[in-house]
Amino acid sequence: MRNKYGAIVIGGGYFGCACSYFLAKAGVPTLLLEEKEISRGASGANFGNVQVQDASMGQSYELTLAGFARMKTMTEELGCDIGYQSYPSLIGAESEEHLPELERLFQEKKEAGLDVYWLEGDALQEAEPNLAPGTVLAASYFEQGRVYPFHYQYALVRQGRRYGLEVREFSTVSSLLVEGGICTGVMLADGTTVRAEHVIVTSGAGTRPLCATAGLDVPVYSVKAEAFVTEAIQPFLKTYYSSAAFFAEAHNPEKAVTSLCIGQSHYGNILLAETTKPHTAVDEAGQDCTSMEHCRNIREKVLHFFPALEPVSILRGWVTASPYTPNNEPIFGKAPVPGLILAAGFKSSAVVSAVVGETVAELVTRDTCAWDLDQYTAAIRPL
Repeated sequence: MRNKYGAIVIGGGYFGCACSYFLAKAGVPTLLLEEKEISRGASGANFGNVQVQDASMGQSYELTLAGFARMKTMTEELGCDIGYQSYPSLIGAESEEHLPELERLFQEKKEAGLDVYWLEGDALQEAEPNLAPGTVLAASYFEQGRVYPFHYQYALVRQGRRYGLEVREFSTVSSLLVEGGICTGVMLADGTTVRAEHVIVTSGAGTRPLCATAGLDVPVYSVKAEAFVTEAIQPFLKTYYSSAAFFAEAHNPEKAVTSLCIGQSHYGNILLAETTKPHTAVDEAGQDCTSMEHCRNIREKVLHFFPALEPVSILRGWVTASPYTPNNEPIFGKAPVPGLILAAGFKSSAVVSAVVGETVAELVTRDTCAWDLDQYTAAIRPL
């Protein structure tokens, strides 16, 4: 490693890889530091959905639309197959109590001009034929997209290296360096000090404790999230289905929650999620372990809505710390400490990853960008 960089990016997930790529492409000497391996955390544990339907209205919605459009160009941008394809999405109301929120979500997107549809009865059954009749009252439908997470993130790193990007895996950042009120670099766990003109924190659930070393209280929290994958089968699902209950309950900080999200991978495996539990409700020894409790819960959910999957075997499960913010808005932009930029706590990551990467590159090279990011950093407080 050199003595000083133009930018140090902390975290090798969607945002870290995208920021690193676009910074290197812009000519900024960039170092990407990852605690474990590229795509090892939540960005490798998700399903690669390029989601639009669940975006919050206002600028976050505009950012999502810009990201959605940009993701359609990333195969050409990166010069390789990242698994991008159109992927219909259903959000289903499974009880009367979920209908009002889903209708609100649908109406606001429809009024904003999104080509979203409301499906009931036969129309819903046609959209997803293997859904058990009568289990879903209504659903909103939108033709969004998906990528293969590993192909996409590895492609960002590979192309970034061609522009001079340096990548260091298994490099834990123990603290941010703040000198004279300015963030000037990082200190690694082995005591090594690395300096930079800009430090970009994209470390998901690790953002809050890391920023505390710079005297900042950054409200990015996390829950223990579990997902499961089955053996590969013939084409079964026409859409990615998620329960409307997920958006209201998935990040409940008080109790364990199981709400069905299900899709079929590029390779035929059925992907099952999401079961979440507050970290405070899990013994220290079980933080990184899957649980039979949630495996049983998700099996029950799956067979209620898709009974034909009963003979299909689950191959494995996995666990990740899923980041979130209390208001469902990201922490994104310049931190109160000069030289420090944050990009964490996004509701959906893949869809906005490229536009976030480009925006961070603009902040570093031009000290400005096309978005008003003050609203995304207003929640940061000094310790």
